[in-house]
Amino acid sequence: MCSAPGKVIISGEHSVVYGKHALVTAINLRCYSQVNKADRIKIISELGETGLNFEVHPYVSWAIKLFEERIKRKITPEVRIKSQIPIASGLGSSAAVTVSTLAALSLEYGMDFGRDEIFEIAREVELRVQGRASGVDPFVSTFGGAWLMPEREKFSFNARLLIVDSGESSITSEMVAKVAMLKERYPEIVDGILDVMDRITIEIKKALETGNDTAVASLFSINQCMLKAIGVSTRKIDRIISMLERSGIAAKITGAGGGGSILGFVPRRIKEPELEHKWLEVSPEYEGVRCEHGG
Repeated sequence: MCSAPGKVIISGEHSVVYGKHALVTAINLRCYSQVNKADRIKIISELGETGLNFEVHPYVSWAIKLFEERIKRKITPEVRIKSQIPIASGLGSSAAVTVSTLAALSLEYGMDFGRDEIFEIAREVELRVQGRASGVDPFVSTFGGAWLMPEREKFSFNARLLIVDSGESSITSEMVAKVAMLKERYPEIVDGILDVMDRITIEIKKALETGNDTAVASLFSINQCMLKAIGVSTRKIDRIISMLERSGIAAKITGAGGGGSILGFVPRRIKEPELEHKWLEVSPEYEGVRCEHGG
């Protein structure tokens, strides 16, 4: 059995797809994949049980297919998925299931793939499923830690982050396509917004590294305005963010938007958040993909 962590994008959603900066960290929620040789392909997860199925299990199915191409032989694995990461939440569940499955396939079929090779295949899986993608999610899920992208510059910070579920599903490919269409229609306007988001990311990194809570909170709010401007927020997300702000917590979408999760920054003066919605405090995860003892 192998596992890989989820992630949160602290800043840089969508703009990173167009070569801008993003701040991202792996988090302490993991997806576990168990692979065993079988007489036919079987994929078992909370989505159900299928064979090779590019509708129900697109990421696992593409992982199997591209793994076969890499090793140049047919395989018939049984893949069992258990995950702590909510699906369609903006927390990197797709990348985590891809990376953990590839690692488990490598383990079961004796290929001894390193992290670089796992990331390379996971990146291709992401492109096959989504059409356009930055590669940030599979990178962070593979290697763990907190990073400034695309330079892949490691950084560290000490901040409290919480996750609030919007209650709406987030489909990354749909949101990426929506922003691409808006950019095609209004290229100068959207390019300007992406440039602002790029600058926000650099400033948030500085503020996190220096522990400037006031600056982080202000920048989170501006960042959310930019995400709303490119059409990836929703009325429900806007209401939840307003509620968080009334509690003294700056918040923004994390991930593709259109639903999914909201990332809140908790200032040091707030000991225990009192919120109407269900929330989860998360911490950075510095270990990426790994094979579990006894797995």
